[in-house]
Amino acid sequence: MRFEFEHLGTTTPFELSEGQHLLGGGSEDHIRLEGLPPKLLTLRIEAQRLMVEAARTFSVNGVLAPPGVPRLVVPGEALGLPEEMCLRVLQEATGERGVGTVAVLKGLLTGAAELSPSRAATLTCLTGLDVGRTHALAEPCTELGRGSEVALRLRDRAVSRTHARILHGEVGFTLEDLGSPNGVYLNGQRVQGRAPLVDGDVIEMGRSLLRFQAPMEEPPPPPPEPTPPPEAATPEAGAAPEPESAGQPGSALMPTPPPQADASASGTQPDAAQPPPRKARGEWWLIGLGAVAALVGLVVTYALASGG
Repeated sequence: MRFEFEHLGTTTPFELSEGQHLLGGGSEDHIRLEGLPPKLLTLRIEAQRLMVEAARTFSVNGVLAPPGVPRLVVPGEALGLPEEMCLRVLQEATGERGVGTVAVLKGLLTGAAELSPSRAATLTCLTGLDVGRTHALAEPCTELGRGSEVALRLRDRAVSRTHARILHGEVGFTLEDLGSPNGVYLNGQRVQGRAPLVDGDVIEMGRSLLRFQAPMEEPPPPPPEPTPPPEAATPEAGAAPEPESAGQPGSALMPTPPPQADASASGTQPDAAQPPPRKARGEWWLIGLGAVAALVGLVVTYALASGG
């Protein structure tokens, strides 16, 4: 785990491996810093988790921590030491937010094989029997206390059964004291009624400290790709241009179809597929009578010729 020590404007980075380390100004301290009391801090590093216990009162991000009480310190926090010294816990190069308790339970019930990191706001227990526990604030109202009916239960006898609640609304997150005898403290100041929460705030209830972490912002959606303008249709090579109407150019009138050619005027034969018109019945009678008259005339002429 990486640290940075600052004193009189000078910073000194260093790293510590897993295990227990003593920090102070004594000869037995593993990390010796002149001007500090001997064995001032006990640093326990296990699985990238840092627990700090001090021999006297110290501060974390400006919030006082009592001596003799192990306190979880997360990356990004700074420990205030005597003589205006400061010890910072540096952020890791890559790190994801852990999955909250609510998300874990939902994953177990639904049988999810893999859980993605939670983007909701979270509360992390820094002291007490629940140290290291992270709770996701996914509901509009989350009650905290020692009773079994609250959403976030703390194993702390100094905490009331229903001690406080956290509200999530349009303006953000708000901490509210529910009239507990020991009160609720936000960054060392007692809450009177309600108080807004911001990222990194420390809530104190009884002997328990909880660190508020604001929700992760969703990445903005990528901008839509610009659509190319439609290309104007160009006439093909060799195609005749469309005729314009007799009126104004560019009018939407439909062109008139060409007149059909007269068969009698052009001398062309009618369509062979069309049957010829049937003659009237009276014309057939006239033709028959004419044929009979002609036949009678031939017979009479023949008879006269034979008799002469």
